[in-house]
Amino acid sequence: MNPGSSIQIPWFLGQTHLPGWTTCIALAIAAIAGGWYWRRLRRGSVPMIRRRLRRASLVIGGGVLVAAAAAAGWIDPDVDQIPYIVTWGGVVLGLLVLVILSLVDAFVSIRLHQRSLDRRLVRDTLRIREAMDREGIGSRPDREADDA
Repeated sequence: MNPGSSIQIPWFLGQTHLPGWTTCIALAIAAIAGGWYWRRLRRGSVPMIRRRLRRASLVIGGGVLVAAAAAAGWIDPDVDQIPYIVTWGGVVLGLLVLVILSLVDAFVSIRLHQRSLDRRLVRDTLRIREAMDREGIGSRPDREADDA
């Protein structure tokens, strides 16, 4: 007798083809989370380029989830072999596109952060210069002649 036979494992844990109701539940949860995030991106504090990139990612991610749910729950690999393979190929291609969009989003975020730091540096430098001019620090007669 096998010693591991007494262990009760959920019947769908080791399967590659899941029941349709499990994939429907996963799709419903993902749709609710995606809709919530889509609405949060409407805020004015989100830059337009970031909003567009993330919404494109949501749309492609939704397509990937639907294709994965179809391949895992509705398309029978024993009966429909070609659609099964094409669907999983679409899932892999969609994931590749999502990775590329994520990299672009990361580069855009770095660029936006750098611009913010540059603006802050210029603003702080101008404040220091104004304070120095008010206090009379660093003002020399020959500098005033150079400015004229």
